[in-house]
Amino acid sequence: MGWKTVAEGTSISNLEQTIADMELRKGTRIRVVMDTWAPWVFDVAGAELVFRPFVPDGLDLVDVWGESGQGIVEMEADPAWLAAVIVFIKAHWLAITLAGLALATIISSISIIIKVPTVAQIPIWLLIGAAAGIVGLVILSRRVPT
Repeated sequence: MGWKTVAEGTSISNLEQTIADMELRKGTRIRVVMDTWAPWVFDVAGAELVFRPFVPDGLDLVDVWGESGQGIVEMEADPAWLAAVIVFIKAHWLAITLAGLALATIISSISIIIKVPTVAQIPIWLLIGAAAGIVGLVILSRRVPT
């Protein structure tokens, strides 16, 4: 599983979607990652309580934390449409700034990323070898000892 950036901007107000609309299946993880000089703000007791009222329908808040110069808000889809989530975040998370965290003064950029399954990259020679091995085992198992 890998993370894919689906929206980016230097603030909530200019957040732009970078991929086409898609349905987020149940259990899909979504992160709002904010570059900041004060990641400790996201570790303050009660940070989840500040963000919970602004989580879009179809998403559940999982955690809020700060690390390595970033504030991270992680959510889980149950299912939802990506475009609707981004529009909701742009419209309502600006209220978080007014609600007390003063995010506008500490955020230098923002990204929304989703966790997507990566396609297994199996070399063709390995697939051919496995197929040949299976065929060989079938041929050997059909031989009747005399």
